[in-house]
Amino acid sequence: MPREPKRYRVGLIGNCCTHGEFVAAALKAEPGAELVAGWEGDARRRPGLEVAMAMSLTANGQEIIEDPSVDIIALACSPHDKADWAEAAAAAGKHIFLNKPFAESLDSARRITRAAESADVRLVHDIPIHRAHPVTAKLLDEVRHGDYGNPIGYFNAWSMTFSEDFALGDYWPERLASAGESGGGELTNMGCYAIDYMLALFGMPNKVQARKSSFWGHYSQAGVENFGQIVADYGTFFALLNAGKQPLTSLGSMDVAGALQPRHWHNVIELQFERHNITALPFSDYLLRDGEKIAVADYLVGYDFRSAFRKLTDAIEGGLEPESNARVASEGVELLMAAYRSALQDGERIKLPLKDGGNPLV
Repeated sequence: MPREPKRYRVGLIGNCCTHGEFVAAALKAEPGAELVAGWEGDARRRPGLEVAMAMSLTANGQEIIEDPSVDIIALACSPHDKADWAEAAAAAGKHIFLNKPFAESLDSARRITRAAESADVRLVHDIPIHRAHPVTAKLLDEVRHGDYGNPIGYFNAWSMTFSEDFALGDYWPERLASAGESGGGELTNMGCYAIDYMLALFGMPNKVQARKSSFWGHYSQAGVENFGQIVADYGTFFALLNAGKQPLTSLGSMDVAGALQPRHWHNVIELQFERHNITALPFSDYLLRDGEKIAVADYLVGYDFRSAFRKLTDAIEGGLEPESNARVASEGVELLMAAYRSALQDGERIKLPLKDGGNPLV
């Protein structure tokens, strides 16, 4: 008989952009997680988190961190608050489940990394969609294992699509906050998925170029981008990322539930290797490999997918460090900050690594 997984008591801090509600739902589905406490300081976001957690929230987040019975702190707060909470959690010896985006600046990302490493606590960057989908997770394993050989090109178009009248400012006002709070617009919010997956596949590039645009009224009025492009130079090939939010004229009015349907997500990943071509459509039921259409059900036979939370608990119990740990996540923020620098300088090529840890948008 397989043994029952150890149950870890989890305290959840924050519900920025309703991400805490998503985290609560995900952790409730984890056999090894027991949600025991939650906190959110924004009165607009408290009711939703209480419903998602099915419990009353505590008076302040520090109570959760100081509770000796709590094993793991899940952070879904505003990006500009994550370094403070991560440092407090690490100082209390709590392991950290940190929901995307990782931080609002490279300085903050480095603070989080130092806190986790100096306190010797485990941290996983919870960044769903690409890492959390079995198809892209298995594909990542295969590429890293060398199954396809040397890459010669890469492309990922990743966007959420909306009706033109979607009231984004009412549903997710945090997305229109200043870069000092949010880190930036949709290159931060949506782009972090694509950036993280590219880095997981190929590591850090040598140079970065980028463009950003604010063609959707909500964003242009707020002065942040709703869409962006990043070109990463790996020396022997280029990788291109298109990421953001798009209002489409063909879509009828929708609410949040409609916007969160994968049928309204555009995610296409093209990988070209010296002797192989792969087109992954994670929200479809097939992928293409060397011109052959392969059913997802067949592709995933025998594949053991492990969630971010299970990778965190594996590490806590002495297993491998999570693939998306603090250092890897910090590299994603570094690439993002280089991309913003490039976009502000008319697409100039920016060399990596960066010395300056600030956010160029601030």
